[in-house]
Amino acid sequence: MDVLMWVNLLDEGIPLLFLVALGLTIYRGFKKNQTLLAEREELLKRYLLFRGDKQVRLKIYKEDERVYRELLKNLSNSWKNFKKTYDQYLLTFAQNTAKIRLSLQMITLGLLLNSARLFVEEYLFFGLSSHLLYTVLKELPSYVLVIVSFSLLRMQSHRFLSLKGEAAKTDREILLYPNSLSNEGDKEILYNEFDPLGTTGAEDGKENQNPHW
Repeated sequence: MDVLMWVNLLDEGIPLLFLVALGLTIYRGFKKNQTLLAEREELLKRYLLFRGDKQVRLKIYKEDERVYRELLKNLSNSWKNFKKTYDQYLLTFAQNTAKIRLSLQMITLGLLLNSARLFVEEYLFFGLSSHLLYTVLKELPSYVLVIVSFSLLRMQSHRFLSLKGEAAKTDREILLYPNSLSNEGDKEILYNEFDPLGTTGAEDGKENQNPHW
């Protein structure tokens, strides 16, 4: 009786331990990923504020060659520092995502081995009976949770890890260097979208009487 009790305890306890490990992996891993993404976004916001301030100073001191060159040098150095930190966040995000995926794979392997053990025991003791089907149905919810976990991980990481190498570099630099658009037609589209006829009204010294325009 004691032996049977311990066998039943193992049969119920092992899957439970794997599911607890699955929950902890998803919670801690996703929380860390979300923190990295939030810190990366805050870094971008701070750099945009810093860059905007420097660009204003460039316009103010454009007649002073010494100050102007110093500001350009400072802006160049700040861009290098920003790129290094910005890319490091993405690298850490990718490493953490790979770690989560590996943990999920190991948990899945453990569940598969445990399920195989249960199926062998059921087959040896009961053969191909309804009891074996019951065991199969009892094991299915664990794998549904595993599939959901992998799907959530892909949803969280695909947007940020789909761009690699030069594609990621181009995406980052276009974000901060819209003037790098070489096509004059692209520039004209941007001006028409964000400043339609704005310059003409300013030059004529006329104010639009309709506040909704």
